[in-house]
Amino acid sequence: MGVVHHSNYAHYLEHARVEWLRRRGLTYADWAAGGLHLPVVELSIRYRAPARFDDELDVETTLAELRAATVRFDYRIIRAGDGTLCTEASTRLARIDEDHGLRRIGQDLTARLLCPEQR
Repeated sequence: MGVVHHSNYAHYLEHARVEWLRRRGLTYADWAAGGLHLPVVELSIRYRAPARFDDELDVETTLAELRAATVRFDYRIIRAGDGTLCTEASTRLARIDEDHGLRRIGQDLTARLLCPEQR
């Protein structure tokens, strides 16, 4: 078919989210070392146009919502060559401990999530 398989989009979103967090000085490794995790608890994807093999894709990532124990990111996947919107998506992540208990995000983490990108 020559189009990107739908299962690949979740990987694109994860890579974009990890980079978004890294640019704010946050890493999953740091959280895991502290016994905390941020799993995806909800995923929504709407396919608008096909991405084809060898297309260069840009993933715009936005912090859309920050609650006491969850965070939602919105994404737009755009074909770089012609600016076509291929996909709109969102993920909700929950902050949990090693026993899978829900934990508040807290003021320190909230401040880092809301800070501008660091290069």
